[in-house]
Amino acid sequence: MKKIDKQLSYAPAEFRVSYCGWASPAMREMNGIFRQQLALLCYDQAKSVEELSQALQTPHEYIQDALDSFCNAKMMKKIDGKYLTIFPMLHLKKNYEAGLLCYKFSEEHEIPKKINDILFSLKDKIAALDFYGNDFDLSYLNWFLYTITDNCMISEFRSYFSDKTDEVIFNNSDWRTNNYNYSLCASYNYADEKIEDDHLERRLTQTSTYYQHYGQYRYNNVFDYNPFPCSFEEVPIGMASECGRNNYLTRENIDFYLKLVKETKHDFTEEEQKCLENFEKHGVVEKSGDSYKPMIPVFTEEVFSELEKIITRAVIPIVKEIAEATEKPMEEIMLPEMRGVKERIDQLYVFWLCSFLSPRQELYWYGMNVEGLAIPKDYKASSAGLYIIC
Repeated sequence: MKKIDKQLSYAPAEFRVSYCGWASPAMREMNGIFRQQLALLCYDQAKSVEELSQALQTPHEYIQDALDSFCNAKMMKKIDGKYLTIFPMLHLKKNYEAGLLCYKFSEEHEIPKKINDILFSLKDKIAALDFYGNDFDLSYLNWFLYTITDNCMISEFRSYFSDKTDEVIFNNSDWRTNNYNYSLCASYNYADEKIEDDHLERRLTQTSTYYQHYGQYRYNNVFDYNPFPCSFEEVPIGMASECGRNNYLTRENIDFYLKLVKETKHDFTEEEQKCLENFEKHGVVEKSGDSYKPMIPVFTEEVFSELEKIITRAVIPIVKEIAEATEKPMEEIMLPEMRGVKERIDQLYVFWLCSFLSPRQELYWYGMNVEGLAIPKDYKASSAGLYIIC
């Protein structure tokens, strides 16, 4: 159904936005109904300030300010005095269709089981690597190994589709290219549309990855989501969020944690004792008698790179299996939504198609409900899914 532009001024479309990379600028731009409608109006074809002002019943000055901001964030471009949105958008129905296609393939071909079996087949190779935590049970390590495996698969998906775009990601953990420091992909539906839920949540486990640089250290939390304490849990008005597990290690205490990794027991100062009590409360350490066992694995950059190589070599056949079977039907669903705009197509192939093909959510569901992951007795007192790179 063709929409009358003015409808968005009184019956705005609903948005669901995904981000990757250091996307804070994009998050600011898409914050609020007004800017979301503006981006949608400029999607099918470029619009002038006058056209947008009429459509949204908004003064020119507000429109122009928002458009300039979008352009500065590389989310729009100006063409002959008009403005075009250049990040990918999918109608929600197409988003569901693509997600369901990937999910059905993953389920029918037992992709989560295959990946889980691969990791257990690599158990001895992983344990032979020189990192703190190499003696931990694999079902505990899998809380972050699943995400590392998924990142390796995404990298290989990008390689598979590399002939479709000239954009190249710098590395697995830094989702940037020469032209983009971040990307976003929005799904939308109009106010009068009723779209049946795809119900995939029943067999998917949502995750959210956070990492923080503390000088030479990188603290990683690959499961900043329920059932673990998470940074975006709603708190009562006036109460401060504890940021979930993202603040278990900070600039102030990470050196002390690493000291515990190197030294099994020593005399603690009063301040260190308070820190230990907090660590123990959150499962950062486990106390046994007078000693403390740190529970967050620690890697050097070199060892972590070797881990990625071991996993990547093992999952290449699965990546090829998924890509070859889903490439054509996924393109049939998603490419028409790009409206032939190069910037959108580039971002689709380098950032978003691989994310749709990624089996991370199915894998975590499998691990939590079938086999593969050690379920914590208390999620609020567990460091599963946390690791450090030095």
